[in-house]
Amino acid sequence: MSNTRLLFATLCSTCVFWVARPASAGPTIGADLDLGFPVHSEGDSGGGFGIRLGQQLQAKPIVLTPEIGFTYANFSGDYGPKIYRGILGARLGFGDVLRPGGFFHVGLGHFVPTIGDNKNAFSFDAGGFLDFVLIPLIDVGAHVAYNRVDADYGSGAYAYVTVGLHAALVF
Repeated sequence: MSNTRLLFATLCSTCVFWVARPASAGPTIGADLDLGFPVHSEGDSGGGFGIRLGQQLQAKPIVLTPEIGFTYANFSGDYGPKIYRGILGARLGFGDVLRPGGFFHVGLGHFVPTIGDNKNAFSFDAGGFLDFVLIPLIDVGAHVAYNRVDADYGSGAYAYVTVGLHAALVF
């Protein structure tokens, strides 16, 4: 009799585990505040920001957010450029209250050096984040990313690392 109970309990547990969880989706509006550091590139550290619009798709514990956005970075120093980027990509996170994850974006960068001509070029970023989801409407967190704009600026593409804070409203 105990083998039958064990088999029944195992079968029920397996069914409960594999039953599809309800998925949800909602539009998001996000904002980032960044501190940037050039990587083997001209200029000194600088500040910037980003805005993102997306659609958060949630099948707990996985959260996928395809998004479109705009970023701006302004580096200090004699050779610190300004960089404007239009981006398209996604964020992928895991969890409900604490949500670690990663993101990747590609886009078009507009590179404005202090000396020389402005350039438009392919750009991308990749990084990680840790969000705190206090209530389902608001996500806040910190992030770090590697960014690159393929505008030739003496030594090739302009690369920089950003660290910052972000928040998102999820409707």
